[in-house]
Amino acid sequence: ITCTASATPHTMLARTSAAAARALRASPSPHARCFSSVAEKIPVVEGGFSDPKLSEIPNPLYETAQSALNSSCYLSIDWKISEDKPVIEAIHRMVANKIGALAVTGEGDGVVKGIVTERDYLNKVAFLGKNSSETTISEISTSFPNLVTVSRENPIDRCMEKMLAADVRHLLVRAEKDKNSEIVGMISVKDIVKCNLAKSNAQKERLESIIIEQQFLNSPI
Repeated sequence: ITCTASATPHTMLARTSAAAARALRASPSPHARCFSSVAEKIPVVEGGFSDPKLSEIPNPLYETAQSALNSSCYLSIDWKISEDKPVIEAIHRMVANKIGALAVTGEGDGVVKGIVTERDYLNKVAFLGKNSSETTISEISTSFPNLVTVSRENPIDRCMEKMLAADVRHLLVRAEKDKNSEIVGMISVKDIVKCNLAKSNAQKERLESIIIEQQFLNSPI
C-alpha cells in the first residue's frame, strides 16, 4: 500500500485502466504484487467507471462540452435575452457580467434561436453609426441555420476545432446529438482552454505514472 501513498487523484485514475490492472495482476514480480494488491481493490475502467459512485468523479482525460459547461460562468447568470430587446440592453448585461455573448430567444417563447456577440455590436451597430437603443437584437444576431453548436457529449478537442473552423468564440450546447435538440447552455473559448489545460495535465500525470510503474517493476529485486 505504501507504494501508492503519494499518488495524485489523476495518477490513481490512470492506474485503474484495464490494461494496467491486468498487467499488474498477471506479473510474477514481488513489486508487481504490491501494486496488484491495490489494483484488485479498484474497479477496472473500460472507457468509463464501473463503480456508480466513481462515475460522478470528473475525469480530465475525457473532457467534453459538458465538462466545459459545468465550469462556465454562464451557469451562474441569465445567459438568454429576447430578440425584441434593444441592443443596448445586451451590451449592458455583457459588461456587467464580463462576458462576450448572450443566447437569443424568440419573443415570448423563451426558446433559444440565435446568439448575439460583442462583435455583432461592433460590426453591425457601432461601425455603421446606428443607435443601439433603437436597434433590436434580432437585427444583428446570428440565427439558425448559421449557428455553430455542439452536443453535450462532443469531445473538447472537437469543440475547439469547430470554434477555429467557424472563427467564433462561443458555442451553444445542445442537449442531444440531434441538430434540432434543445439548447441547454453556452460555452466560451475560455471554458475550452480551461478544459484543455486540465486534460493536458492529466495526460502528463498519466504518462509519468506509467513510466514510474515500469521503472519500479523492472528494477532489480
